[in-house]
Amino acid sequence: MEVISEMTKATITKSWIGGLAVFAAGVIVAIVGVFLMLAYGGTFNQVPGSSNNYDFTPTLNGFFWTTVGLIVTGGVIGLIGGLVQLVAWIGGLVNSYALPEKTWFLVLLLGGLLSFAFAPIGFAAMVAYVVAAPDGTPYRQAQLPTAGPQPTPLVPTA
Repeated sequence: MEVISEMTKATITKSWIGGLAVFAAGVIVAIVGVFLMLAYGGTFNQVPGSSNNYDFTPTLNGFFWTTVGLIVTGGVIGLIGGLVQLVAWIGGLVNSYALPEKTWFLVLLLGGLLSFAFAPIGFAAMVAYVVAAPDGTPYRQAQLPTAGPQPTPLVPTA
């Protein structure tokens, strides 16, 4: 938790955008794997007794298993990007909680929780945070006591 509490808004922004890019790359790799599998990794056979239904029968060769590997790799890459975005969201919550006004904290909290039902809400909340929210780091800095004049002893010491 110490690392997350030290995140500045600039670090949160870079992490979130980086996680978004990694997530998108993972999705693209997985989709390419699916399309290659469906195009070249097997055959479509018409279901007997129907005019519009087809079954996909994979050809269990090296190409098919390569496409499976692409799909799995894309999924793992997407998962890593999603986890980086989750850490950036938590960092944004910690950073915005330090602000005197709690509006940004509520926007991120509610946006993130509502994104479980409708993902674009969480995405929009993070975009709004990245674009417009102030940095909470200055408010978290501990106020160090200033060195003032030292008290003089009441009794002279030798």
